[in-house]
Amino acid sequence: MARNPHYLSQLAHIEIYSPDVDKSVQFLRDVVGLDETGRDEQSVYFRAWGDYFHHTLKVTYRETGGLAHLGWRADSPEALDDCVAYLESIGAGLGWVDGDLGHGRAYRFLSPDGHTHEVFWEVVWLRETGEKGSIYADRYASNRRIGVNPRRFDHITYMVAKFQYGKEKAFWQGMGLKNPDEVRISDEIPPVGGLWTIGNLSHDIAVFTDPTIDGPGQGVFNHIAFNFDSREEVLLALDYFTEKGFKSVMGAPTRHKADEGFFIYITDPGSGILFEFYACARLIFAPDHGPDLHYLKDNPNDAWGTANPFAEMGKGKALGLTDGVVKPVDI
Repeated sequence: MARNPHYLSQLAHIEIYSPDVDKSVQFLRDVVGLDETGRDEQSVYFRAWGDYFHHTLKVTYRETGGLAHLGWRADSPEALDDCVAYLESIGAGLGWVDGDLGHGRAYRFLSPDGHTHEVFWEVVWLRETGEKGSIYADRYASNRRIGVNPRRFDHITYMVAKFQYGKEKAFWQGMGLKNPDEVRISDEIPPVGGLWTIGNLSHDIAVFTDPTIDGPGQGVFNHIAFNFDSREEVLLALDYFTEKGFKSVMGAPTRHKADEGFFIYITDPGSGILFEFYACARLIFAPDHGPDLHYLKDNPNDAWGTANPFAEMGKGKALGLTDGVVKPVDI
């Protein structure tokens, strides 16, 4: 059997830390409308109605919020072995861990600026029955129209320290991901960020430089994105969030110039982490496409001019999107 020129098949899940898990659960279950698929003493597991695995989001208690790890599914059992061998050969491996709820044993590794990842093959395909079941054989849960009701997990974005993006770029190239979009200040200096995809999505992961972070190994998390089928659903979601007392971080909905996704950002009041609600980004099918180049002066995050987070980073604001203060919302 031929092997794909990459080790991974998809971004399968993300684990985040929350200092107030109950408030995060209330936000994600009752306002966002995700299904709770499991819990233990420290963590609660979720997925959107259109996801297939046991979970795509895990929320775990810690005194400070942030990224715990990203979970990737390998392209095959053989690809998992190949991936582990490659990670060990470049010194990125951390070692094997027991399987979590929903998947088998996993191999942990670090990307260059210190973000934790894991890769695995065995998964639980969670097909709901009863009230949560669907008449559609290819839906593993029904669309019950709860909360803002996103269909599926889409992508994540994290930030790295100054001068560290080049290492991340080389790392993801080595893992076999495509780079459909790249962000530069000018052509004379190295790029400061880019989008990375395994398959056809505009990106599974985006990595950008945050110039407010001086030292390597201090990279921070930025946001989690869930996808809708249409822009109209994003607008309806913003109506619902507004009725519940939430505000879009960038004000009005807008569209990314890099990838063309239409989006809003909302802050989870429990963890302080940004959630993006997103639709209609371009798809990438050619294996040799890109990168298409974008320049900071043109604000690749916002085609319609609502806000420029890159300019805000220049003012010293953490992550470029907020003033660093999490404003609690009662829900």
